[in-house]
Amino acid sequence: MVVHCRPIPMRAVSLAVLSTCAVLAPTLARAELPPWVYGEQQRQAPVVLRLTVEQGSTRGGDLHAQGRVLQVIRQPKGGQLKAGQRIWLVYGLPEPRPVAMVGPAPLRRLQAGETVTAWLQPIPSTRSAFSPAAGGKSFGPTMEEALEPGAP
Repeated sequence: MVVHCRPIPMRAVSLAVLSTCAVLAPTLARAELPPWVYGEQQRQAPVVLRLTVEQGSTRGGDLHAQGRVLQVIRQPKGGQLKAGQRIWLVYGLPEPRPVAMVGPAPLRRLQAGETVTAWLQPIPSTRSAFSPAAGGKSFGPTMEEALEPGAP
């Protein structure tokens, strides 16, 4: 038996590939920065605290949260932070992004009553105000062990 095959037009193949990409793009395009980038930011953070968020409010697009330090994990030499101390966290809330937009993890809104590990940097000219030091991974589990592939 002889089977005759007609060649598939390239236009049909291109259309099939483009259709598949259009369907998969929203799920594929949610990429963030690789974990080692956040790990590097966390390692470079001058202040690392375990704290309980006591209150928070939004002012002019910024979140202002008050927290109580439970544990000082890291601070610069000569730092004055200690357990029991109240601090302020101040940072801009991200604009909502389209679902398919690629980019770094957004900073999350801290909620009163939650306990978090925080990677922070002091806000200059203040005594006890800090801002996030590791982007969208400034609050939560450690990523300090994540290294760039091929790094020693």
